Formats: sequence, structure tokens, C-alpha cells
Amino acid sequence: MIPIFQHIITTATVAIVALFAVSCNRLSPESLNRRVLEADAAAAGQSPEIAHELYKGLVDDFLKTGDEGGASMCLYNMATNYLNQADTSGMWLVITQMEELSREHPDNIRVIYDLHSVKGAYYAHIHQGRGDEASLQEMLSENRRAIAAQEKMSVEEQMAARVNPVWNYYNAAVCYDLFFDPPQRDSISKYLELARKANATFPGNDRTIRQSGYVSIKDEQAWLYYYDGNIAEAEREMNEVLVLIDSVEAVTPNTILTEKSQAYDFFVELYRATGQPEKALEYEILKEQNELYRLGVERNKAVREVEARYDVAKAEARTSRMRSVALALAVIVLILLMVVLFNYFKHREKEQMRYTAAVEALVEGDPKVRELTKTVDRSVAKNIFQSSLKPLSAVERRYILLFMSGTSTEGIASAMNVDISSVYTMKYRIKKKFPMEFPLPF
Repeated sequence: MIPIFQHIITTATVAIVALFAVSCNRLSPESLNRRVLEADAAAAGQSPEIAHELYKGLVDDFLKTGDEGGASMCLYNMATNYLNQADTSGMWLVITQMEELSREHPDNIRVIYDLHSVKGAYYAHIHQGRGDEASLQEMLSENRRAIAAQEKMSVEEQMAARVNPVWNYYNAAVCYDLFFDPPQRDSISKYLELARKANATFPGNDRTIRQSGYVSIKDEQAWLYYYDGNIAEAEREMNEVLVLIDSVEAVTPNTILTEKSQAYDFFVELYRATGQPEKALEYEILKEQNELYRLGVERNKAVREVEARYDVAKAEARTSRMRSVALALAVIVLILLMVVLFNYFKHREKEQMRYTAAVEALVEGDPKVRELTKTVDRSVAKNIFQSSLKPLSAVERRYILLFMSGTSTEGIASAMNVDISSVYTMKYRIKKKFPMEFPLPF
């Protein structure tokens, strides 16, 4: 009997040691980092439910190891996950957890930063939907608190937390541009200057990242000059943006082609506003060439041909109406009625052809975008495109199709080959081209 008991005790001891080893391995830094990468991959791969469960388990395990910063990072990612799904209720539940964590660890600056950063994004989303003053002030307040927390971090803490002060300052400047009419020039200038200083000194940025930062900063600075009526400085600043883009492309080709199109778009608007249609046309052509190069195919050719035929038909109808003025009143009424009916049906037909061709052309040559947007209702997309107050570029239309598809921010960034911050900036620029109350798909 004694040997049997010894065997039982030995087996139980081995099992306990094995369970303890498994538990310790699960909480090891290597295991935690691997699981974070798995959760990030699930979020990027449009598996929000899986990502959420993985992050939720990681929060508990990080807290078991005493790593409040790691737990805060996972809560931050969970909140972002909800934001990408436009689920503000779920996002607020995560915020309450983050507030509790910040109360328990008021001296952990990473925890404080994550909380205010997430709350800023939350109120920005609320404001986009409501447009009310209360949510705007909450957003600005939380953004300021996040920046204040970021500024208390050491450079090492910022790099460990993957906090890049350049983009926090830049995004603050953009908020004061896009959420105010007229834009708040002093605040924009203040945060652009802080972004410029951080971009020059932050050691986490290599030369290419630093140049990319200057591209965004100088782009916004050019708009600021434009708002102030300083056309010469606006023109000079945006030309410097194009030089920087060429420098970045020499090292990492095709990474900021979207920014190049935005720069060309700026010149188009600037020269149209200053009565220089020839220059505006020149940059319109450059923008189109850049889009064709980026996508690698000439799928916009059909759109231009449809638009040209549409413009010719409008001109011919206008001429026909002018010639009929000399006819008798009865004949004029009859002809006008016929022309109106003709234009109405031709307009409907050609508009449908134009937008169908345009929507299909936007995704035809890009397999990633085509796959992500294959279920998007083209007629709904057409209605959105036609509701803009200002003309939408081809890039903006592709982003709208991707937003309509329900693709996550990370998925859109991957499909468009841009940084995640560029996706949020594009949301703001698109929002600015539509009426405040218009229900955009984000």
C-alpha cells in the first residue's frame, strides 16, 4: 500500500508543478507579448469578437503581474475596437473600466494618458453625430488632458507606450481646423508648432518617419496660410510638402501617394479661388496622373469619358434652348417641354452610367479594395457622392466605399497602404465636404 500512496503523491505533485509551470508561462513577458500580437492580428483581420476576448483575458493577466500599463494598453485597444464598430455603448463600458484603473493607479501616467486619449476619441465620435457644443468641449478637454499626460512621460516611456507626440499635436491642430467654422487659427498654429518641435527631436522617429511627419504638418500649415489669405506662403509651404513627399518616396515608394493627391487637391482649390484656372487644371491633371499611377491601371479613363459626354450633352441642350427663343410662344413651350424631358431622362441615364462606371473604376484595379467593397450597394454610394458640398476626389470616394463596407480602421489603412492616422484625417476631410447633419457611414 505504501508504494501505491507514494506513487499517488508523486503523480499529484508532478501535476501541481506542471499546472504551476503552465500558469507561470502564461504570465511570462514573452507569452503576454505573443498574446498581444495575436489580439492585434485578430483586430486587424476584422475579427472584433475574437480580439475583444483576447484583450479581456490579457487585462486580467497583466494586472496579475502588476503591469497596469499593459492592462491599460489592452483596454485602450478594446475601446478602439468598439470605436471602429461605432459602438459607443461598448466603448463607454471600457471607459468606465479605464476610469476605475486610473483611480486605483493615479500616479501611472500611461494609464492616465490612455484614459484621456480614449475619451477624446469617444467625444469626437459623439460630436460627429450630434454636432453639439457640449460634446465638442468634452472632446477638446480630453485631448488637452491626454497631451498633458503625454508631456509628463519621459521619452523612454513614450516609446515603450508607442506614444508619438508628433501625431497627438498634429491631430489636435486638425480638430481645431475641421470642427470649427471658421477654423481656430491660434490653436492650429500652437499645436502645429508643438508638432514641428516634437518631430525634430523625438528619437523614436527615423529620417523617413520624420519627413512623413513634416508632410502632414506642412500640409496643415499651408491650409492655415490659405485661411489667412496669405496665398504666397500657402503656395510655398505646399510646394515644400511635395519636395518632402518625393524624398520619402525615394526611400519607401508608394507609401504616401494619398498625401501627394491631397497636396495637388490643395493647389487645385487655391488656384481656382485665386482666378488661375490654367494652373488649377495643371494640378488637376497631376492629381489624376498620381491616382492612375497609384492604382496601376487606367480605370478612371471611363469616368472621364462619361463626364466629357455628359458635359457635351448639357452644352448641346443649352444651345438648343437658346435657339428656340425666337420661335412662337406655343412652339417655345413645346420645345422647352421636350428638351426638359429629354435632359431629364438623359441626365438620369448618364448620371447612372457615370456613377456606376466611377464606382466600379474606383475598385477595379485594386484587389484589396475590390474584395473589401464587393458587397457595398452602388446606388447608396452614388447618393452619398452626390450629396457632397464640394467635389470628392477619387481617393475620398474609395475611402467612403471602404467605410461603407464596415472595414476596420486598421483594415482600411492596410488596403490603402497608409498610416492609421491618415485614415482618421481622411474621415475629417470627408466630413468637412458634407452638410453637418448628413449621415456618413462612419
